[in-house]
Amino acid sequence: MSLVSVPITNQLEWLSLALVAAAPNSFGLPTGYEGYVKLLPPLGIDRRIPIASYSFAQRTVADLNARAAFWDAHGIRQGQPPVDQLERITYRQAATLAGMPDHEPISSEAMRQFYGGWPPHLGSSPALEEAFVQQLVQVLGPIMTTLFYGSVEEGTYHWDEDGLPIDWLEQGVSADLLTVYRRDKGLPAYSFAADHTWCLYKVENAEWLAVGCSAAMAQALREHPYLEAFPLLYREAKSKKCQINFPD
Repeated sequence: MSLVSVPITNQLEWLSLALVAAAPNSFGLPTGYEGYVKLLPPLGIDRRIPIASYSFAQRTVADLNARAAFWDAHGIRQGQPPVDQLERITYRQAATLAGMPDHEPISSEAMRQFYGGWPPHLGSSPALEEAFVQQLVQVLGPIMTTLFYGSVEEGTYHWDEDGLPIDWLEQGVSADLLTVYRRDKGLPAYSFAADHTWCLYKVENAEWLAVGCSAAMAQALREHPYLEAFPLLYREAKSKKCQINFPD
């Protein structure tokens, strides 16, 4: 099935109705799924960068000049290492290398807090991100009929003929998630199976992806050798907004 644009009629009713009664630990996702997990984004490391000699201080002009000199010396741009030098690493592995305590939560936010800023030897690249989407699609089932929804409210809008942002809905198969990602340079707000057996939500103002699915799929995600998945915890859901407005 090729990816096609479809008018928004009643395809989102199940989603909006289910979210009203959503469980507190299913943030952004409909209630009723056996498993709720979060997928961390792909991560790469440039092992050439001597992060031990990097200072995160930026209080003085001298601090800022030292940081700029370090970035220039190692090809760092906007705090990100050269993409052609990145090798894949998991957040758990990066946390171990950093010396983070085992009990610390594993996330990009935890990494920033531990270092005092984002460590410039860690980053991502289009290649790592596309591989992430491809691996996710294999778990979802690449030929599953799927709908992709983007909205103005979630910041995943498209533009109409008059140059105004609009909500949009497309139908294809789950393998089209890579096409959507490449075209929009990001994931849509929601991607869900036409039979509602799974649902992905790109969490607003967060880097991770929320997934509602069967217990078997949740286990497959958590045990996947490439994807890094963890149970979605109540304390994480509690701190996020849970009101999603869908078009009438």
